[in-house]
Amino acid sequence: MVKDTEYYDVLGISPDASASDIKKAYRKKAMLTHPDKNPNDPEAAKKFQEVGEAYQVLSDPDLRSRYDEFGKDQALPEEGFADPSEMFTEMFGGENFKDWIGELSMLKDLTETAEVLQVDGNGNGEAAADGAADSTDLQHKADSEKSNKLTKEQREQLVQLREKKRAEKLQRVEELSKKLDARLSKLILAMKDEAAFQKFITELDKEIDDLKMESFGLELLHVIGKVYHVKANAYLRSKKTFGLTRIVSSLREKGSTAKSAWNILSTALDAQNTMEEMAKAQEKGEEWDDYQRAEFERKMTGKFVATAWVSSKFEVQGVLREVCDQILQDKSVPSKERSLKAQALLIMSNEFLKAERSEEDAEEARVFEELMYEATTKPKKR
Repeated sequence: MVKDTEYYDVLGISPDASASDIKKAYRKKAMLTHPDKNPNDPEAAKKFQEVGEAYQVLSDPDLRSRYDEFGKDQALPEEGFADPSEMFTEMFGGENFKDWIGELSMLKDLTETAEVLQVDGNGNGEAAADGAADSTDLQHKADSEKSNKLTKEQREQLVQLREKKRAEKLQRVEELSKKLDARLSKLILAMKDEAAFQKFITELDKEIDDLKMESFGLELLHVIGKVYHVKANAYLRSKKTFGLTRIVSSLREKGSTAKSAWNILSTALDAQNTMEEMAKAQEKGEEWDDYQRAEFERKMTGKFVATAWVSSKFEVQGVLREVCDQILQDKSVPSKERSLKAQALLIMSNEFLKAERSEEDAEEARVFEELMYEATTKPKKR
């Protein structure tokens, strides 16, 4: 018998819910209550914060135990409650992926840009698009006509925000480069001894097994593996073709970047079109029953996830390419040593790329993924 069930009620679960059930419930509720998904609800931010607080307490065994026995007042985190928007980043990998991809910043960047554009209350869709492009390196200069719609204060703040994001990205790349370089050095050393090599691979595979169970974990593992594989192969081949392969690889990367940018735009437009369909239905006076409304909310949640995923994937690919370049193109390191690092990177990439989930694993982990695939897969024609 628990003293208080409020946090359980917020997440829609029973007091005997497992840790896995708590995490699943949080993911679903966080999506449904996120302010970006409920722009017309003045209570959205409050609801989102309540969901975050409930999860922070119930996901911590010690806090949950104190909450069950004594109630909310005795289950406060010593450092205070975390920013719910930061907890929301668990949607794509979460804390466990930080050593590999750093902290995802795109959604945070978009939020900060939106806040700047609302300084004088006249922010509009076109200006917001400029800010979003800045945050993802898709566009470095705003169109002059659109820029004229911003106040001087907004333009100055956007410039400051852009510089801040550039500095943060440089620091992120630097930190990830050091961590990856340390792993590669350890692997190179292990490659000299079969037992040590097998131990390294076993430990890496164990880490991969844990990572694949995170939300979008399998997708992220494959993204990491693919970037590592392409970069390592390009470097090793360039040694044999006097740099020609590197030029070809660079052109392919640019093509891939353009394709990714288009995917972001088309996915966002798909979500917008769905919202417009609902608006038109309401204008016509159509009344939806609870089932229709629930289905629409589920569909919109999936489209929101899809937009966030393609954006985050684009961000991760860009950061990891720079990380690999910083390691493999470091002229202060002898070419032979960099070739060894490229070979080690290939070995690691293969472990990432072959990661897969069993049917039981998939049932446990694919909460957001299922929402996205259901919302974005076109129904088969009969």
